[in-house]
Amino acid sequence: MTGVKNWLAADSPHIRFVCVILLVAALNVFVRLSFLPLTTSTDGDTYMSSAQLLSGDNGAVFPGRLLKPLAPLGIALFAPLFHGDFVAGVLALNILCYFLLAIVMYALLLLFTTERFLAMLGTLVFLSTYPILEYGLNLYSEMGAWLLFVAALLGIVRYYRDASWKNFFIATATVAGGLLWKEYSVIPGIFFGLVLLHESTHTWKEKIARIGILGTCSAVTLGSMALLIYLNYHYTYVDWIREAALVDPTQSQRHPYFILKSLFAVFILGWGLVLAGLVNWRSMSHRDQWTLALLFPPSMMFLLWTFVSSRLYYIVAPLLAILALHGLRSLTESRLVQVCIVIAIMSGSYAWLFASGTLRIFLQ
Repeated sequence: MTGVKNWLAADSPHIRFVCVILLVAALNVFVRLSFLPLTTSTDGDTYMSSAQLLSGDNGAVFPGRLLKPLAPLGIALFAPLFHGDFVAGVLALNILCYFLLAIVMYALLLLFTTERFLAMLGTLVFLSTYPILEYGLNLYSEMGAWLLFVAALLGIVRYYRDASWKNFFIATATVAGGLLWKEYSVIPGIFFGLVLLHESTHTWKEKIARIGILGTCSAVTLGSMALLIYLNYHYTYVDWIREAALVDPTQSQRHPYFILKSLFAVFILGWGLVLAGLVNWRSMSHRDQWTLALLFPPSMMFLLWTFVSSRLYYIVAPLLAILALHGLRSLTESRLVQVCIVIAIMSGSYAWLFASGTLRIFLQ
C-alpha cells in the first residue's frame, strides 16, 4: 500500500499523467453515454437476470453465466445503489472497471518505456478504441474481463522482469480470479506458462513446479465454482461448450472478410503505429522482443472463438498497444507530433463509432 500511495502522491510525476488519462476516460464516458444509445444483447440480458437471481429476485436461471459469477455479482452489488435498476448497475460496474483499466494499462505500458508521457499517450489510444467505446461502455460484460486480463498481463510481465515468489503469486491470483469473470483469462494463463518456461533464473524442476502451482490454483478456482453450479443446477462446462458449439454458422460470420473487418475495428487507425512498431522491431530491447513473442501465440486465440466480433477479438489489443507504443516512439521524438498522431487515431475511432451503424449496412 505504501508503494501505491507514493506512486499517486501529489509530488509524484506520475500523477499528472494519471489525471490526464482519467480526464480523457471521463470524456469518453460522457460522449458515449450522452450521444449514442445503449444496446441490449443476449449477453447483457442473461447477466442481468443472473444478477437478479443473486439479489434474491425472481431472475431467470442461466447456469452458464453463474459458472463465472464475478460479473453478475458486481451488477447485483451496484444495482441497489440505483434503487434496484440493474441496467444502471451494469453501467456503473463497467464505468468503474473502465477507470481502473486506465490505470492498469498505464502501469503495463510503463514496463515497456521509461517515458511516462509516451505511456500516457499509449494508454489514451487503448482507452479510445472502438470496441471499448461501443461494447465496453454498454450493456455487455466485457469491461471487467478486460480489466482482469490486462491486470494479469501486468503481473506476468512484472514476474518476467523479476521472478520472485511475490510476483508469481500476484500473477497467479489475477489469472485465477479472471477465470471467474470470463474465459478470456485462459490467454494470460497460457502466456504465463510460456513465461515460466522461458525465464532463465530457475531450474527446469522449479519451472515445472511453478506451472503446477499455477494450474492447480486455476483448476481449484474453476472446479470449486463448477461443483457448486453442478450441485444446484446439474450444469457443467461440458454443457457450456456444447451450447457454444451449436451456434448457427450464418450467425457466427466466420468468413475471412468479416474476420479481417472485425480485426481492423479493434485498432482502426492505430494499426499504422502497430506496423511502425513491427518495422522497427530490432530497435526494441531483447527482453521486450521476447515478451511480445511469448504473448503473440495466446493473443491469436481469438481465431478460435465461435463468433466474429471486434468485441471478442479485443484480447489482441494489449499486444497491439505495446507495439503501437514502440511505433510512436520510433516515428518521432516530437511530443507535439506524437500528440497530433494520437488525436488523429482517437478521432478515427470516434468516426468509426458514430458511423458504424451506417457502414455496417454497406459492409455486410
